[in-house]
Amino acid sequence: MLIKLIISFVVMLSFSGYVRAGDVVDDTIQSINVSDISGIQDGIRRGLDVNYADASGTTMLMLAARSGNPDAVMLLINAGARVYPTNAFGDTALLIATYGGHEKIVDILLSKGASIGANPKGWTPLHYAAFAGHPNLAKKFIKSGVNIDRMTDNGLTALMVASRNGHIEVVKILLSNKANIQLRDENDKNALAHALANKNTDIAALLTAASNKQQKFNSF
Repeated sequence: MLIKLIISFVVMLSFSGYVRAGDVVDDTIQSINVSDISGIQDGIRRGLDVNYADASGTTMLMLAARSGNPDAVMLLINAGARVYPTNAFGDTALLIATYGGHEKIVDILLSKGASIGANPKGWTPLHYAAFAGHPNLAKKFIKSGVNIDRMTDNGLTALMVASRNGHIEVVKILLSNKANIQLRDENDKNALAHALANKNTDIAALLTAASNKQQKFNSF
């Protein structure tokens, strides 16, 4: 009888601890989503696992990167959050921050060792900057040494992505850094074809002029 009571007591303690852990996670996620720094600090004091990830592999740091609050990102990193995990969608904290255009957070993550290499599907931070139209971040990643002509698993380059999505300032930056205009994706479409398909005629004109200039230079 005594053994049964002890087991019941241990199970009760374990369950109550699990509930408290769940409460800490839920409370901290809510604090991250509303950029409540004191709430995040409270979660850490309560024993939060700062590297907790949900079923999709999305971490606390990824949520903070998405929120756009650099203080929340620094707080989690200083508490031990890792910058390199990738979730089931192929996103890292750096890629999420890049997509949102959060330059300060990008700087923090790069300073803490975040990789500018490609994710499992071949998307680099430069692809994300090109997709979302963030020229300053595009410059930053090019300067950091990212492969400007890196292709995704379906053959897309940053130039193709920017041309398709109508981000002419990013296109200009990529061209000025000698992005390859002639590369083609798995559907045999180059950057010009992507621009034309999406009626981005200003970008199409820019690409045509750059291609003509390149061909003229190569003919000498």
